[in-house]
Amino acid sequence: MKIERILVTGATGFVGSNLVRKLINDYEIHILTRKTSNKWRLENILSKLNEYVVDLKEKEKLSYIVKEIKPNIIFHLATQGIYGGVQASDENLFKTNFIGTKNLIDSCNSVDYSCFVNTGSSSEYGIKNKPMKEDDVCIPINMYGITKNAATKYGQMMVKTKNKPIVSLRLFSPYGPFDYKNRLIPTVISKALKHQDIDIVNQDFGRDFVFIEDVMDLYLNSIEKANEFRGEIFNVGVGIQTRVLEVVKNVIEITNSKSKINLGAYKKRDYDSKIWVADMKKTKKFLDWTPKYCLKEGLKQTIEWARKDYSM
Repeated sequence: MKIERILVTGATGFVGSNLVRKLINDYEIHILTRKTSNKWRLENILSKLNEYVVDLKEKEKLSYIVKEIKPNIIFHLATQGIYGGVQASDENLFKTNFIGTKNLIDSCNSVDYSCFVNTGSSSEYGIKNKPMKEDDVCIPINMYGITKNAATKYGQMMVKTKNKPIVSLRLFSPYGPFDYKNRLIPTVISKALKHQDIDIVNQDFGRDFVFIEDVMDLYLNSIEKANEFRGEIFNVGVGIQTRVLEVVKNVIEITNSKSKINLGAYKKRDYDSKIWVADMKKTKKFLDWTPKYCLKEGLKQTIEWARKDYSM
């Protein structure tokens, strides 16, 4: 039986580390890390992985490594944003999210791969007044969304010009084990477990929250679908917008917390829209997928993991 060689960028991040853990028993996994990468999410499995230290901006070194690996499948999850707690400069966003993606795609032209999954973002859409569809006109409202959209467009150009099997998964609001501590749900869980006050923007603000295990199923489904749907974009959400207030109340209930909720504690930000939800018809139809986890079940599993394994 042929063992597929999979290259994963962004393997030390939230989504990437979950993907590596999902794949590790069935595939030969190669990961790209930087000298500054924090590998805490991979500590207990790092010895099972083939690691290469390179920055995606190092084009020549990257090309050499890709030729050496000869991956059959590429999952591109490396990104620069604010999830790590530090707001990246516009220049770094451009160099990592666009130039880094371009360098990776170009480097992979030297190998005969069967699947390249680019990781996009709902931030590419900008503010909409209805569920976001893959064929909507994208009008990003920040540099992060602009650079992610440019990367998506570059992948589509390579499909048109070189017929490469590239697809993009546009993530909405994934959550679950190994998430960044400063993101909404980990912050709420941490405060609830400590019975501390929980501050939120307002009761109308919401997002399309999708549990990480459901996200992983879509990445796996993409392996067989990339060739058929070259150049296509697929939303990754559940198609249901949940108010932040509802998330907080669920966490408080599950943890039996005595935390107090402070509405309006933060000022509204540019991207705090009343509507931010994925239209999931295309994804469900063509990637043969439906979410397995409701919000409450996903939160229960995340909280269980946080209690045992995460220094909240």
